[in-house]
Amino acid sequence: MPEGPEIRRAADRIGKALVGRTVVDGRWPFPTLSDKTHLLLNQEVIEVTSKGKAMLIRLDNGWTMYSHNQLYGRWTVHLNTTAVNSKRSLRAEFITERHAVRLWSATDIVLLPTHEEGGHPFLAKLGPDVLDDTVTESALTDRLAGPSCYRKKAATLMLDQRAFAGLGNYLRSEILHEAGVHPDDRPCDLSHETVVAWGQAIKRITVRAYETGGVTVPASTAEQSKARGEPRRRWRHAVFCRDERPCLTCGDLVLRKRYAGRRLDFCPTCQPPRRLTS
Repeated sequence: MPEGPEIRRAADRIGKALVGRTVVDGRWPFPTLSDKTHLLLNQEVIEVTSKGKAMLIRLDNGWTMYSHNQLYGRWTVHLNTTAVNSKRSLRAEFITERHAVRLWSATDIVLLPTHEEGGHPFLAKLGPDVLDDTVTESALTDRLAGPSCYRKKAATLMLDQRAFAGLGNYLRSEILHEAGVHPDDRPCDLSHETVVAWGQAIKRITVRAYETGGVTVPASTAEQSKARGEPRRRWRHAVFCRDERPCLTCGDLVLRKRYAGRRLDFCPTCQPPRRLTS
């Protein structure tokens, strides 16, 4: 499933094609949209943004198309003269005088009044969007130390969209490694300094992934890994997909654990359990 950085980058790409332009044609065959063509056609797109893993396309008539890619959804952007042959199921199509923007295969799409976005069942439950410019490292640290997160295991907390919107599996492994947090530890088990480092890592790693297209390590580290002939799935991360390989920080072997069937890679030396004892 695409994580927050991937959806925000898709929103940027779609926004370049749609924002400030009128929808002159299109198709909206998805059941929740099929009877609402009149609310989409001939409208100007005023904003394309994301919140967590959700995409929001806002129109000048006061309506918003919400979508969530889930596992199989995919957005494409082409010139409107480009012939597209896809085996995917078309869900929504926005055509301007120059571009064709299409959503394929997604199954969570709805059109709603823009002023009611906050009441959408998914959006209403989201925690702060880590990529939001107004969400600071300090705010993320405070949230970790707050009552809704303080006693939750790190491995669980980093995938809880009610805690931090936009995080997913690869970000979970990378953030915890950056902060030196063992996946079984909870904020309440850690020193204040470690919790601060954790909050900083949530912001820093997620922003880096957004800015670099999914790379979570510094450019120099990535280049060194590339020079060793490592495939992209490995060189772009510090620990994720590097299980049974040496940790780039300490040289110990990266281990893999599974939580609810989902993989989490970590370094036992860089991320030892650090629960405080009374």
